[in-house]
Amino acid sequence: MNHWNMDYLGVMVDMAGCPNRCRHCWLGSHRNGSMTTGDFCDIAAQFVNWTDEKGAGIGELGFFSWWREPDYRDDYRELWDLEQRLSSPGRAARFELLSVWRLARDEDYAPWAAALPTESCQITFFGMEEATDWGTRRRGAFRDNLLASERLLKAGIAPRWQLFITKRCLGGLDDFVRLIYNLELHKRCESLGRKFEVFIGGISPEGNGYSMEDVRIDAGDAALIPRSLIDICREGTDLLGQPERVLLESLLYDPSPPGMSANMPSVSVSADYDVYPNIAEPAEWWRLGNLKTDGIDALLKSYRDETAPGMKMNRSGSIRELALRYGNINGNRLYDKNDLICRWMHQWGAEYTGGRV
Repeated sequence: MNHWNMDYLGVMVDMAGCPNRCRHCWLGSHRNGSMTTGDFCDIAAQFVNWTDEKGAGIGELGFFSWWREPDYRDDYRELWDLEQRLSSPGRAARFELLSVWRLARDEDYAPWAAALPTESCQITFFGMEEATDWGTRRRGAFRDNLLASERLLKAGIAPRWQLFITKRCLGGLDDFVRLIYNLELHKRCESLGRKFEVFIGGISPEGNGYSMEDVRIDAGDAALIPRSLIDICREGTDLLGQPERVLLESLLYDPSPPGMSANMPSVSVSADYDVYPNIAEPAEWWRLGNLKTDGIDALLKSYRDETAPGMKMNRSGSIRELALRYGNINGNRLYDKNDLICRWMHQWGAEYTGGRV
């Protein structure tokens, strides 16, 4: 039985990797590679030429030369053009994601992105300087964020600030609010005909983020978030979620499958040619196989028919089963419902594979 519609598929190839090893990243810390444009074209050709048992191929394809950090390579302009040529018309669209690392190092990058066009760009903070450098695992990351914001504004792109709230940043939140007003971000975005957005949330406990549980805030910590920050945040504190014990009141009786999903049907190819569905963290239990050793046919059938262990559990397991096994009835840490299910799926996967994360 086929479970996935193959009318469209995005293919994200980790050609160069990422300059950061962010502690929150749900994609984890995979090896940086150095694929050539020839490698990228060969991968694309395999997806373009694939057909199923009835001779039908994938309806439309979108190819992306990055998976973790967009535009990390110096030839990002050429790669953008290549993505357009390889993809179905209109399918290699630009997301509201740019390389903050490059924005701070390449003065021509923001004007190039603005011409695509790009209207806004997300920038991630973990608090003020010490906390953001810690969270990004790179000294200078906070200053890069500020310089990137300036270059975006100059190019006509609105920066959108994302702040991950942890126990480490609670003492600096008043300073964070002052920074926003000192930089006049609301006023400067309005002058561009855009809106400055800032939002706060917790960290999804998968990939690198699973190791951040010790700094996840609880209900008492949430009360320390200054009103001045909440008032200017897009969703207030809604994205921080509720205590686990509160969510368990309903999830312990929920027979539905975990149902984790992506915004668009897509797969990711690592520097080692391992392929993962873009549903959850790229961990062993979600792995579809290896493009070199298993071949495109086996990988796409595994994706289509959901035969990877994580995909099977995601379809045929139940939230109740996960809650009974991994839920903490005394848990006071805050989770969005979907993030709590992500944590349980991670715990299930680690147990299923004997700890191979």
